[in-house]
Amino acid sequence: MPVLRPAIARRKPDSKTAHFDEFVERLAVAMEADGLPRIAGRIFGLLLLSEEALSLDSIAESIGSSKASASVNTRLLEQRGLIEQVSLQGDRRDYYRSVSNLFVRTMEQRLAKWQRFHAIVNDGIEQLDVSPAIRGRLKNFEKEYESMREVLSAALLRCQMRKRHS
Repeated sequence: MPVLRPAIARRKPDSKTAHFDEFVERLAVAMEADGLPRIAGRIFGLLLLSEEALSLDSIAESIGSSKASASVNTRLLEQRGLIEQVSLQGDRRDYYRSVSNLFVRTMEQRLAKWQRFHAIVNDGIEQLDVSPAIRGRLKNFEKEYESMREVLSAALLRCQMRKRHS
């Protein structure tokens, strides 16, 4: 497996390694935009592209971080349901891999986040003494949200059903 190094200039990657590094880094930047540390995104990208579970030592070495930083960020990813910890028989170290139902888990999390935001807006409609223009803005958001929630929830349900039958 190619080794990701944040300071890519330290080595001369071949084409395959360069594409691997670029994918992992682009994913890390995207996850950073969603509020995760970039290093967590690098770990996630590394595990997403790994065919086998990786030890914490291997993760730290592959992304060029300290073991402590890799540990903190693997726990964060595990709490978010993006990776899982596994054990290998006869080995005392902890290993990590991406979860098998990754798309369903991430969509469930995104819908839950969206639902929390929606609840706040709904509370605003019911409890705030605001002008008709602002109330209209909040109600418009409520209407559009509900429409999208129905579509996304139905799509997620279909995805879950396909997963169960495959």
